[in-house]
Amino acid sequence: MAVQPVEDIVRAICTDKWDGQRCSASLFKGENTSVSRLSVIPLQHHWDMFRQNVQKPPERLLALIGEINVGHLQRVGREYKQPVEITVEPAPVDWNPAHAIIPQPITRGLANQIIRGLKLHEPPRT
Repeated sequence: MAVQPVEDIVRAICTDKWDGQRCSASLFKGENTSVSRLSVIPLQHHWDMFRQNVQKPPERLLALIGEINVGHLQRVGREYKQPVEITVEPAPVDWNPAHAIIPQPITRGLANQIIRGLKLHEPPRT
């Protein structure tokens, strides 16, 4: 069953997709994009989880976490010039029970629209 529109999801933003000011469209471009559900694991726990399982030092470091509401994501898809019905499907993995995917193919243009709707979180200060 698809993730409900009221949920918020996050995506790790590593240095290969972040130039210090902007996210690359490749953050969402393509299909089966990995995201994580905040209703299952709170944001503060995603930092260590993403550092341990997503970043690949030294060339790919976790820079930010991008958050978006599923309903907003779906609205962006429906209102795009070539509308896309976006769904978020649960796809738990061993290291992340909150893992989910966006199965639809996302174009570069739509990816840029999605990125504009992200709330960017900086790493917590230690």
